[in-house]
Amino acid sequence: MRRVPFFDAYKQWRNRARKFNLDSIVNAALDVLGEPAPNPATDLARTPWITLLMVKWVCQDRYPGPAHLPSISYAEFVDLRQRLWQFRTHIDPDDRSALPPPLFARQLMRPVLGFERGFNWSFVREAALLAEGGQDHPLRAFFRRQTGFDVLDFIDLSLGLSNKILNGDRALPDAYLSLLHRTYTPQVVSSFLGSISTTAPALTQFCRSLPNADRKVASEYFEFPVLARYPFFRRGNELICWHRALFFRGLEGFVHSVLSEQGDQYMQRFGRLFERHVIAEARRVPARFLDEDALGELIAADTKVPDGLLSFPRCNVFIESKAGLFHESVMTVGNSEVFAHKTRAIRTAVAQARETSVSLRKEGRAPREVLDADADYLLIVTNKDLGASGGTALQAMYPPGTLASPDPQAERILPLGRIYVLAIDEFECVTSAAASGRIELPSFLASCVADDEARQPPLGLFEHHLHRAGLRKEFSRTVSKAIEAGFSRIETALGTFRG
Repeated sequence: MRRVPFFDAYKQWRNRARKFNLDSIVNAALDVLGEPAPNPATDLARTPWITLLMVKWVCQDRYPGPAHLPSISYAEFVDLRQRLWQFRTHIDPDDRSALPPPLFARQLMRPVLGFERGFNWSFVREAALLAEGGQDHPLRAFFRRQTGFDVLDFIDLSLGLSNKILNGDRALPDAYLSLLHRTYTPQVVSSFLGSISTTAPALTQFCRSLPNADRKVASEYFEFPVLARYPFFRRGNELICWHRALFFRGLEGFVHSVLSEQGDQYMQRFGRLFERHVIAEARRVPARFLDEDALGELIAADTKVPDGLLSFPRCNVFIESKAGLFHESVMTVGNSEVFAHKTRAIRTAVAQARETSVSLRKEGRAPREVLDADADYLLIVTNKDLGASGGTALQAMYPPGTLASPDPQAERILPLGRIYVLAIDEFECVTSAAASGRIELPSFLASCVADDEARQPPLGLFEHHLHRAGLRKEFSRTVSKAIEAGFSRIETALGTFRG
């Protein structure tokens, strides 16, 4: 089979899609995504992300075409979807020649994992952190201005819809949604629903407003569907969910998506909230904790330090929080140098921890337990899952030597194999287990390293280590309290409904 460059393959597909009415393709996609699946494996085999990519691409196509085009039939839709699925066998391999295998595997798994992963109540976390800052916190006020409702309204109403989706209700009729008016004003309800749903004209406008909407690149094929921003579609007198996984992932990213419109200003403010939260979680672990200020007193001047250190007998665990915008392009980037650039915050965290590790020992002012530690670890906690767990796996995605240190002692004391990048969900799971005594953190981390060393290549996702240790998802007190309070409020509004 003759292979073609990605854009050429896209144009061939686009030209075929142009034979049909746009609305008919969108509605066919909505119907196909709603077809019952006997089990999750069958649903995954249908590649729903490909169907949603079809929607995005046909909406982005600005070619007006004839005034009247035929509606697409079911068979024609399936054929169009199959042609898009086969892109990977049609694309010229030269387009991917510079892509390291681990980075390519990460690309392939990006949409799959998003649909495979189930529901998680922790979507309330960012809203809960903003609520803790008080009504007048600049980010909370910005959220209200942008959306027309408060972060607590988001928690409550999202919990109400989540229960319906979890019970298998894909369509939300207006009659059900009107029940929310018992407690929440029509303006709040309308603003909330408008923030998570779209109409046919608005869908086209949204897709065309996306960055580089007219430029097609291979990495776009591996994105988690952008319609997660609007997981519901208005059809008649009801809202229909494109796919339950799209709803779940949309809730997880909603607050971040709204606030990211502030750009770097948002991240500076949110980064401080996030850092305080990570440090509070680290302090739950039964160990001596040295914060940033304490570490600064123990090392050479002008040395930048991590956010904290947990000290155990013969083991140090550095903690560093890294909150970032981390756009979808970070997850689908197809070039190792670009990936290294987009994750430079991770590289900075590694360098700072290693420098601190060496300086602590050189200066000799730290507590004896810290100085005598045989093993140092680094846990980098991010606000979003970056799909890259261990330092060894991360290095395989970077250009050679990217994470190398000019100081051999640094690499000996804190090797890549003892560095892990954890999403905040995973970190809260670890700290909760350590706080309750179900794990002893140094032993758990040592087992992670041993397991990675036994696997070639090592595990790419930290959650596999959590599963191996039998640790179920647990949340911080902040998240748990927000969930319980939200359920209490929405149950008062709708009556008892929690499953």
